[in-house]
Amino acid sequence: MLQYINEDEYKELLGTDSVPDNFTQYLNDASSYINYRTRARIDTDDIHENVKYATALIIQEISKAETLKEEVGNLKSQNIEGWSESYATPEEIEETLESKKKDIIKRYLWNVIGADGNPLLYCGVWLWIKSFLYIQ
Repeated sequence: MLQYINEDEYKELLGTDSVPDNFTQYLNDASSYINYRTRARIDTDDIHENVKYATALIIQEISKAETLKEEVGNLKSQNIEGWSESYATPEEIEETLESKKKDIIKRYLWNVIGADGNPLLYCGVWLWIKSFLYIQ
C-alpha cells in the first residue's frame, strides 16, 4: 500500500509523542487522497518534505473528524440567553474534513514538482493557456 510517511516521521513532523489509534488506516487514506489529487505524480523514490508534511496534517484532520463523529452530540453552536443548541451532523463533519484536506493540498503542494516534471497540482490547463498565448 502506498504510504508517504511512517509513524516516526509523523511524530517528528507534527512535534508529537503519539500517533492516532488507527494510524495505518488514516495513513493509507491520506496517502491515497494525495495520490488521487496529484494524479499519481509524486516521486515515491524521493518524497518531497511538503508531501510528507501534508500527509501528516491530513492524518491529523482525519483523526479529529473521526473523533468528532464518535462523540455523542457534537455541539456546533450554543445560545445561552435563549438556550438553543445545534449539533454537527456526520455529513457536516465530512464536508469540513474534505474542505480542510483540499486546503492542505493547495497550501503545501502548489509548487512541488512531480516525477513527470510538472507541478503536482497540474491538470493540463496551463499548457493550453501557454500555447494559446504563444499563438496570439
